[in-house]
Amino acid sequence: MGREIDCRNFDLNLRSALRESELLNLVDEISDRLPSSHRVRIERFGATRGSPVRILSEGSPAESGNFIRRAISHISDISPILGLAAGQAVEFVADENFQTTSDGAVAVHLQQSYKGLNIFEATQVVRFSPEGALSDTLGETARIEGDFDPIPKLAVSDAVRRAAEHIAVPGDDEHNVDHFGEALNYSTLNFEDASFEVIEKLSDGPEQTCYCAPGPFEDRIKASLIWFQIDGDLRLAWEILITLPNSEGQYRTLVDADSGSILYCHQLMQWIAGRGNVFQVDGSQNRRMIDFPRALADYGLPVPDDLPSSMPDDWIDGTRSAGNSVNAHLDSNGPGLEGDLQNGQVVFNPADADGDEQKVLNIFYYNAYMHDFFYLLGYRERDGNFQQNNFNRGGLASDRVDARAHSGPVFGTANMATPIDGRSPVMNMGLVSSTNRHTAFDSSVVFHEFMHGVTNRLVGGPANSRALDAPQSGGMGEGWGDYIACTINQNDTVGSWVTNRALGIRGFRYDSSFPDHFGDLGSGRYTRVHNIGEIWATTLLDMNRRIGITLALQLVVDALKLSPASPGFLDMRDAILAALENHRTANIIDAITYRNALHGIWAAFAA
Repeated sequence: MGREIDCRNFDLNLRSALRESELLNLVDEISDRLPSSHRVRIERFGATRGSPVRILSEGSPAESGNFIRRAISHISDISPILGLAAGQAVEFVADENFQTTSDGAVAVHLQQSYKGLNIFEATQVVRFSPEGALSDTLGETARIEGDFDPIPKLAVSDAVRRAAEHIAVPGDDEHNVDHFGEALNYSTLNFEDASFEVIEKLSDGPEQTCYCAPGPFEDRIKASLIWFQIDGDLRLAWEILITLPNSEGQYRTLVDADSGSILYCHQLMQWIAGRGNVFQVDGSQNRRMIDFPRALADYGLPVPDDLPSSMPDDWIDGTRSAGNSVNAHLDSNGPGLEGDLQNGQVVFNPADADGDEQKVLNIFYYNAYMHDFFYLLGYRERDGNFQQNNFNRGGLASDRVDARAHSGPVFGTANMATPIDGRSPVMNMGLVSSTNRHTAFDSSVVFHEFMHGVTNRLVGGPANSRALDAPQSGGMGEGWGDYIACTINQNDTVGSWVTNRALGIRGFRYDSSFPDHFGDLGSGRYTRVHNIGEIWATTLLDMNRRIGITLALQLVVDALKLSPASPGFLDMRDAILAALENHRTANIIDAITYRNALHGIWAAFAA
């Protein structure tokens, strides 16, 4: 058995015809209580919890602002049809950083709780149209029947040790090579004499959030209490985050707070005014001296009217390869690159085009480029973007990318781990030893990994780092990474240069010859997240060709904000369609463009 497990039975369908009938019969009564001509309608139910997963709003009055208050009020108003048990309290906490799409639509993410503790994968997103009217709610509510005690029997230090024992040894079914073909040489961990005592308490609340001593692991271990629902039964669990040495992985593990059994374990590490002499695309081309920051016109995207006047912000602070969006350096704790001050400019020009300094410079350049690219698409401070200083524009600061260019190979060859807003994501780029080429010199690899950070912050909101753990969600995470790399570089492969392989790290080119489709999910090669992601990527790239890259990119980013947590392929398709509808409502596109795009999107998803 591998380290990644999930004790829930996803073959179990908890939908009940009687229960659905009872909820549907309440819809008119609830609608009559809503203000003005606002009516609600249950569009569909989910199998995981048997609760409504989408409730449409029709005739809601348009209002400006107060989105969080209105979202909480709306959830309370419609709570009788959310699927809660009789007498169950309506407990939801809103992420104060609501998300706004390019056309003015707003998504407010809410986390369901019980007795002050979050419930695992129980969220709602309340969406508003560009005019400020309620559009719908998405998410599956946890139904809790009975009374459960939020006091753990298992001490947190014992739970951490149990989690450590589980993740310390790879399972027999785990891969021994990564998708670059490089060997995965796992570290041997010995923590028999290690202590995992609490070294810092972060909360006196019911969640009991704390840091425990790291033992042999890379970083101190964060732990807190959470509810985990298994086939309708509610379990109290310790949620534990452990980072393995040498960036070999980061695991979220849920340990039953009564029995000590492992309920859930998931790998979080996702693989894949100056001047600098950089490889713009990859190492197949000569270096080119580029001004930092890049001019906004270089990105090929429309410049939004609401862009801060300071944009593009400076990429560097002082004379090092560090700035507001990224701190690039060698290895885990090695030095950054020092530039030379020439005529009032800091110039980065490593003597060795293949050396360590060049690796640091290139990983810095690619990350800073991506920050500004996504800023133009609306991924900003309030959305949880990666910045050390947020300039009072919302969101949490102090979370620029910690970009590490390793001299040699690194576990997994290339990876990125992204915590919640306010904590820095960590990107690792290493050498592909079979080709002696470095991933820091291949933009397609860095762009792919950066996109993991974007999707982890946008889907489910910047305060939810668990929103892409589900199998189809994880597959789309890989697909989005390939999509953005191919779109920016205008090609149909990822990692071709660094692997010295025409197809790169995937099985097929992302062009019209791609042989498979949605119907192949779950069979053959399409059972693992990277392969599942190929189907998602090829669909989005087909959409690019049908409706145009500029519109497609904006719809994809807007859809990430509109998405519920733990989305499936159809959820994201619907979010893209909702983003298109919002574009038309806000008069960003005309009727002809809307009709053509609608046809193109449906054609891409039907191919």
